[in-house]
Amino acid sequence: MSDKKLLIINGPGLSDLSNYSELGYDDLSLDTLKQKCIDACDRLGLEVDFRQNDDEPELLSDLINEVINFDAFIINPAGLSNSSSIDYDAFSAVITKISNQSKPVIEVRIENIFKQSDSKPLQGAENGLGFISGLGKYGYVLAIQSINKKLSN
Repeated sequence: MSDKKLLIINGPGLSDLSNYSELGYDDLSLDTLKQKCIDACDRLGLEVDFRQNDDEPELLSDLINEVINFDAFIINPAGLSNSSSIDYDAFSAVITKISNQSKPVIEVRIENIFKQSDSKPLQGAENGLGFISGLGKYGYVLAIQSINKKLSN
């Protein structure tokens, strides 16, 4: 196992992914998503910690407290049903803190948020945040591959 550690953290609404079936993601569950991420990390030799939390302040606190323990971060801040309730300023502050330590951060959204009028990507320091949207569970795999590439350079 590599000494490179990745934290994948998922926010409110992702504990129940059944609402994604209407978007064509019938086989999607948090367990299948987690296993897909673990498998991708295993293939690349990354150590992964996969978490989900429906409490946004607790999720932000976890991110702040874990900055020193991980080399990279993948964040899905909210599920489809809760995307309009994100505290964008709080997430931006945390992402900037992570980015200031030269640690890669990628935001992943299962759905294409640009088809929703009430959702937008997170923001952080310039070049501090990557973004993948609309690829379902495969967005996580793409993010993991990108993180691996960044950590290998």
